[in-house]
Amino acid sequence: MAPKQRPPTSSRKRKLLPQKPRVVEEYTEIPPPPPPPKDLSPKARKRYIESWQVLYSAFETSELARTPSPDSSSDDGIRGLSPRANLFLTRQFRPSQSNLVDVPEDVDSDAEATSPSSAHSRTRAATGPGGNGVRPKMVYATTPPPAPSRIPMLSYRLPLARGRVDERRIASTPDEREIRRREAQRRKEREEEQARKEEVEHQERLRVAKEEEARRFEQEERARKALLQSQLRYAAEQRKRKEAMEREAEEIRRAALEERRRADRERRIQETQKLQAWRQEQAKRAQELSGKRQEMRRKVLDERRALAARLKAAAKTTGGRHVLLSGWVTVQSEQSGAWKRRYYQLDDQTVYLFKNNEETDQPLEAVKLADVRNVKDWQEGYEELEGIPHSFAMEFGDGRYAWSMYTDSAEDKEYLVAVLSQNMK
Repeated sequence: MAPKQRPPTSSRKRKLLPQKPRVVEEYTEIPPPPPPPKDLSPKARKRYIESWQVLYSAFETSELARTPSPDSSSDDGIRGLSPRANLFLTRQFRPSQSNLVDVPEDVDSDAEATSPSSAHSRTRAATGPGGNGVRPKMVYATTPPPAPSRIPMLSYRLPLARGRVDERRIASTPDEREIRRREAQRRKEREEEQARKEEVEHQERLRVAKEEEARRFEQEERARKALLQSQLRYAAEQRKRKEAMEREAEEIRRAALEERRRADRERRIQETQKLQAWRQEQAKRAQELSGKRQEMRRKVLDERRALAARLKAAAKTTGGRHVLLSGWVTVQSEQSGAWKRRYYQLDDQTVYLFKNNEETDQPLEAVKLADVRNVKDWQEGYEELEGIPHSFAMEFGDGRYAWSMYTDSAEDKEYLVAVLSQNMK
């Protein structure tokens, strides 16, 4: 890597030598910086003051502060600037004052008043080679006092932005210091009075704001209470209206329920009356029918007895038995659920059932007529025999289940039933 090149010595010397003042640009539309407003908060006011101090300190250290204005007592002002631009250039360059005692004007009266630059040149000439080695006495020319600056100055109470811009030391006489002290005292009193007035105004504004806030809060509270009262009244009216509507609906519902109950009660009464009338009619009809049946039964029994008597008269003796009636019959007993076809023979006391008409020596079943309690058709409680023609049921008095029977013809049924029921009452 190549070594870093150092700048030439001539350039460093040019930087150290005093530079010529630059031409001041023309400022035609820039107003002077305003003082800080009074209605700012303490923090904002402090920041504003610090920024204003930085601006003013930058102005003092610039070339503009060292250039006299054309309306000052000095004739060295910058030519060619407008009066508005020269407003910022009213502060003249003050030469640094030393602590040496000024030489009276009668000393070296024949010599002209020299400037600091000429005195410096003479000092170099005296101390240089060829000089006698005696240092000449420093003499300062008397200049008129500088014109007061037109730029507004900061209050003495405003804190300087220490650490940002170096403070300038200005030598002054005791009279000037006394004048400045008195001016500062008067300014301090004015500022304190102004601060008291501002504090009173601030407290008054606070009091007025608090009263206004309290008045506004009271108005809002009254409005809120009024709104709440109106809402409560509206809610109460709505509740009353709703309760009235509910009561009316409840009354209507209760009346409808009572009417429906009354109608149901009347309908039940009417239905009960109709049912009672129908039952009475049915009982009457049943009684009449029973009477008719009893009468018919008596007639049937009489006819069957007469038929049995005729059969007995025409009976014949077969195999040592006095047979009144014989034929074929189909029987369903309690021992077997199947229908079985049997050949029967009937005498005065017993009914004999055989397997066929050829084997009549040994009967399969013998039923005594004294054990037969009743002979009934299907209409008398044996509806399962309704679909079987010429069927009937024979009931026993000894506790056995009834037998279901049917013959091949209606005539055979009538003969058999007549003989079986001859002992019935």
